Amino acid sequence: MQPATDRVFKLDSPQVERSLVEAVVSNTCPLLGISIRESNFRRHYGAAVLAIGRNGERLRGKIGDVRLSPGDTLLLETTPAFLEEQRTCRDFYLISPIPNTDPLRHDRAPIAVAILILMTVLVTCELMDMLKAAALAALLMVVTGCCSFQQGFRAIDWTVLLVVSAALALGKALEVTGAAAAFAMAVLEVAGNNPWIALAAIYAITTLLTEVITNNAAAAVVFPIALSLSQSLDVSFMPFAVSIMVAASASFSTPIGYQTNLMVYGPGGYKFTDFLRIGLLFNLMFWGLTVLITPQVFPF
Repeated sequence: MQPATDRVFKLDSPQVERSLVEAVVSNTCPLLGISIRESNFRRHYGAAVLAIGRNGERLRGKIGDVRLSPGDTLLLETTPAFLEEQRTCRDFYLISPIPNTDPLRHDRAPIAVAILILMTVLVTCELMDMLKAAALAALLMVVTGCCSFQQGFRAIDWTVLLVVSAALALGKALEVTGAAAAFAMAVLEVAGNNPWIALAAIYAITTLLTEVITNNAAAAVVFPIALSLSQSLDVSFMPFAVSIMVAASASFSTPIGYQTNLMVYGPGGYKFTDFLRIGLLFNLMFWGLTVLITPQVFPF
């Protein structure tokens, strides 16, 4: 079925005031047996029908030609007033808002681009550090109406912040207590004076950590270890830093290693072993290529 997304342009209310709502048609709805177009649903209820669900069936044709039946689930775009007006109405069994569906302010896109450019210029010209510039940009996004305070607050991933904060604290503890240096010495015993083997070991440690914690956290933990290792070998830290960045971002073997893995894990119907079976080969390939190429571009 073709979604009727063009219907939303015919609503009288401004787009920024609309939201998505699910409504289940009751057996007492006066529009039963009448097509959505013939019933003039949009004018009757002040809502545009975007999609229809009916017992998992695939409905063919245009939405406007579908005749309503009891139990049909409608995806509507409408104003908050619809909820108050129709909540006690017998035309629908159930009406429920869909959370986090506030419309995007496309008219504010030029302002958002200008804020992004401003943030980039401030950091590039070293007028502000990244944290302060990003905080200023976020504040300007709210003040200029590019997004609401609620949208901005919901966009914060508190779980990731907590994990990264804990990892940074752990990395600092490793550095201050000398554990990083001790760990580096243990790697040195295996690598000897060969920086290539040490680089391979650092990549391996990082890629193992990033499969079970976030990439930012893995990099924060391994960074002081790699720094101590490079100093002990009296070589450049740059190839180690590049290897950490690649290893922390190349998470393929588990669905929990990176956000995009989790995004496809459920909807794709994958199993944990699917990631391990396919991703392990990619991890090994990235490991070998990174250790081989990085010192050629960033010499020890």
